[in-house]
Amino acid sequence: MRPAPRISLLILVGMLMPLGLLVAARIELSWLLAVGSVAVVLMGLVDLLSSADRLNGLVVKADPLTRLARDVEGKLAIHLCFEQHRPKELTLGLPLPVEFVQTNEVQRIALAGKDASRWTVEWKIVAQARGVFRGTELYVEVPSKWGLFNIRRRYSIDAEIRVYPNMRRERRQMANLFLNRGSIGVHAQRMVGQGREYEQLREYSSGDSMLDIHWKASAKRGELVTKTYQVERTQEIYLIIDHSRLSGVRTRRRDTDDESTYKETFLERYVTAASVLSMVSEREGDLFGMVAFGQRVSRFVRASGGKQHGQVIQNALFDLKTERGPFDLDELFTFLRLRLRRRALLIFLTDLSDSAAAEEFSRHIGMVAEHHYVMVNSIRREGVHPIYESPIEEPVSLSDEIAGHLRWEGLNHLKTQLRTAGVDFSVIDDEKLSLDLVNQYLSVKQRQVL
Repeated sequence: MRPAPRISLLILVGMLMPLGLLVAARIELSWLLAVGSVAVVLMGLVDLLSSADRLNGLVVKADPLTRLARDVEGKLAIHLCFEQHRPKELTLGLPLPVEFVQTNEVQRIALAGKDASRWTVEWKIVAQARGVFRGTELYVEVPSKWGLFNIRRRYSIDAEIRVYPNMRRERRQMANLFLNRGSIGVHAQRMVGQGREYEQLREYSSGDSMLDIHWKASAKRGELVTKTYQVERTQEIYLIIDHSRLSGVRTRRRDTDDESTYKETFLERYVTAASVLSMVSEREGDLFGMVAFGQRVSRFVRASGGKQHGQVIQNALFDLKTERGPFDLDELFTFLRLRLRRRALLIFLTDLSDSAAAEEFSRHIGMVAEHHYVMVNSIRREGVHPIYESPIEEPVSLSDEIAGHLRWEGLNHLKTQLRTAGVDFSVIDDEKLSLDLVNQYLSVKQRQVL
């Protein structure tokens, strides 16, 4: 219990000031000041002792799990239960970590005239950072019986807040992918062609490959028949996310329209793109998996499908943080060789603008490129572009232009190196990352590369 004086106590103490002035004028009346001071002290002590149990019957709990989306207003519910006598009013204070913005940190509740013994108080909060936040504290304040003090007590709340990526921008960019009305939107439909899954037999047509002729059926019918195929319905797609130190680089855009907010990191864009690609692959009937790596392989979710698997992907993504050290590609590619036996589409999200990282990556990529179809994507850093082709109107110095051009040429050289290993490499603007990844995936599916 932590008592705090109220304005009524300060007024009571202030009433002793005239007695002090009177004693200054006539010293023989000093006993009046002593009596008054003792009376105020006794009143305060009696008020504190009689109010010590004012919050003894209060039980504070919260929902065990609260889910929020980053930069979207949500609610945190606190439940109050009075097992004994109930005060007339309560003042509640909820201090949250700096990653949260609260409309009101303090709420005052009037309980007089209410018959209920259980109350639920909701706080409107906005989370500015993705991740998991466990445990918080609630401060409860109630007036003493005589109103001279506020009796305060701190309650520990065993609650967990999970903050997931905000895909509001991506949903606007790719609205047609999530619509299913008429001819608008992406529909899971069968594509007949040179896939890997047998479809049916048909009559031979001029130009059909000799490898597609079904010789046994042709012998029985007495004419040539050809096998047709369809795209496999359960292709495996793995998104491989780099969360080493370079993933902490800030992008060129802000995560909201508010100019006072910080810009997103590369990792935030990776996580958002992973969530979008997971939903699109589920609509297309494919199996989606995820690998996260830094100094070691930290997350691995085997490719699967269904809404429950989508929640597994979200749980693996929402608390992914940037590591301080560089990535370890030896462990990563050894892990991929041992765990991924079936041919799959591997989409890497990593920053290869550093020449040493790019050289190491191109040296190791052959370990998986010979068995899987590999696509590598990097977010374009600010200032990386051909000379005098800056996308921003702000003046740029000649040295910055040359530096950006050299980095751009280095990425083009890396693209040529990776292409010789059968790997597609793309440098994407951060605001188009999710959209371009979905287009790449749908293009691979349409071309039936797997």
